[in-house]
Amino acid sequence: MAIELEFINLVVRKSTLASKYQGGIEQFKKDLPNQSLREDEELVRFGCMNWNDLAHFESKINSKGLAYNEQETTDYVIISSLQGALWTVDWIGFSANSCFAIDPA
Repeated sequence: MAIELEFINLVVRKSTLASKYQGGIEQFKKDLPNQSLREDEELVRFGCMNWNDLAHFESKINSKGLAYNEQETTDYVIISSLQGALWTVDWIGFSANSCFAIDPA
């Protein structure tokens, strides 16, 4: 199943949240600062309309166990409606204005 993408999106696998995020998937959902949650069986998406909101949320999730180092992470990916994915991960595919999980090669 695909997840709809809008403006600025942070997408993470549920399996990553379960294994790395302090409090797991349910805590991640509670930590969301807005009502933008979209999910399917394998992915969760946080969305926002400006880069400051993204930076604030990204700081929170990094403090709770998800890794990030200068656009080098496989824990999550940022997808902009204007730029596409800001870095490559092998677990996500795209179709029009949506994304979906794929099996890494």
